[in-house]
Formats: sequence, C-alpha cells, structure tokens
Amino acid sequence: MGRGDLLENTLNSHERLWSNYDRWALERGRLAARLLAEWLPLPGSRILDAGCGSGGASRALAEAGARVTAVDLFPTPPHGLAKMDAQIQYVCADLSAWSCDCPNDGVILWDVLEHVPDPASALVNIRTALKPGGLALIATPNRWSPFNALCDPHYGLPGVSLFNRKAVRRIVSGWLGWHRPDKADFPQLLSLGALENLLRKAGFSWRFINHSLFAAAMDNPAGLWNSPWHLRLFTAIRAHGWENILDKALNDGAGLRNRLLMPTFFILARVET
Repeated sequence: MGRGDLLENTLNSHERLWSNYDRWALERGRLAARLLAEWLPLPGSRILDAGCGSGGASRALAEAGARVTAVDLFPTPPHGLAKMDAQIQYVCADLSAWSCDCPNDGVILWDVLEHVPDPASALVNIRTALKPGGLALIATPNRWSPFNALCDPHYGLPGVSLFNRKAVRRIVSGWLGWHRPDKADFPQLLSLGALENLLRKAGFSWRFINHSLFAAAMDNPAGLWNSPWHLRLFTAIRAHGWENILDKALNDGAGLRNRLLMPTFFILARVET
C-alpha cells in the first residue's frame, strides 16, 4: 500500500467516525444531563455548558428544566439551539479569557479541556462562574490510556494521543492533510496528574464517578461512544449479563487502574468553600 492509499484510507476512517456527530452529541448531552441530575436538581437551576459544541448537552439540560448558558467559539449559535432561545443563552467566547456575569449552580465541561490552549485559565474562569459549592461535571480523555494510544479518540490513529498540540498539528495537518495548519483547535490530552494539578490550583475538589457513569451508559450506550464497534460490544455485554462483573471491576478511586487504564476521566468537581 502506497502513501496515497494510506492517506485515503485513514481519511475515510476519520470521516466515518464523525459522520454521525450531531446525533451522538445529543445522546452524549442526555447522558451528561442525567449524571448531573444525580447531584443537582435541574429544574430551575442555572447551568453553564462550557464548550457546548453542537449543543447536545444544552438541549438536554433545557429539556430537563434548567436555565442554560452555552459557550463556544462559533460566531452564531449552533443550529441545534435555534429553537430553544427562551431557555438557552448562547455566548461566543474563549473560555480561557471569558468571565461570567452571573453565578451558576453547575457546569458541564465534556470533551473540552483537551481542546483549550490554556486549560488552567479556563478552569479558573469556570470556578468563578460557579456559586460556592457549585458542581462541574468534567470528561476528558486520558493521555496515558493504552486504549487511546492504540486508537486516538479524535482521529482514530495510533500514537497521536501521546503527543503535544504542536506534534498533533504536524501529523494531522502537515502529513495527513485533514485540516488547515492554521486551524485553532488541535487537541492535547491530559494525564490525571496534570488534571489534578489544574483542578487543585483552580480551587476544586474532585472525585471519579465511574459507577454512576456505567449505570447511565448501560441505559444509553450511544451517549458514551459513537463507534459502531463499541456499541456492538455493549450489546454483547448486556446480552450475556456481564454488567455486574464490569461494574464490580470499576472503582471511583485515584489508583493506577483509573490513572492508566480508563480511556476517559469522568469527574465530578466541586468548588471548595
């Protein structure tokens, strides 16, 4: 196989992975709203959807009765939010530089920190956007997970998850030609140690929520993965009754299993008072 064939095959794989992004984003938003509702009553609560993307979480939160502020870099609101103007306020802003003018009860920060050039400033701004004791539901891919090393969550490529932003740009833009080199967003994954340090400096305490996530994902696996292979795996798990075995294998501690094996960190953070 020549280099041209390899590039074409990897591009086709990348396009297939994200061809259903809008549908997956809505299901993922519903999963996030369900999880946040375990710790925070959503009706009447003020929630910040930081890095809202296509607006899946914002829509799910608004449908649950929350008042939502959706923030992202798009000049105009995502099309999915257009019909919900009364419940959702959209703000075009950089999380690293934006300051919120009203306190929020909770924040959804899913699949965002790895995209932000300055996650330290973003987390400080998010903390100041929360009331004392406010909650942040955070999801971000694990840099050292072997699963991500084998298949990067953004591009489906081996090894890419281990590199910094500059190297990712060189691979994805310079070699593969998937994006323009001046594209603002090339993700850089975080290790748990780096994430812990960022949260502590921003004024958050935190814990894993793996058991809650697993229970929610078993009811709605499409909210956790967009890969057909992963969805077939979940179907097989349920068909064979293996849910309890997997649930017992999970834990919410900060040991080596979560530091090194979990593909994504799912965390509930709280503003320290």
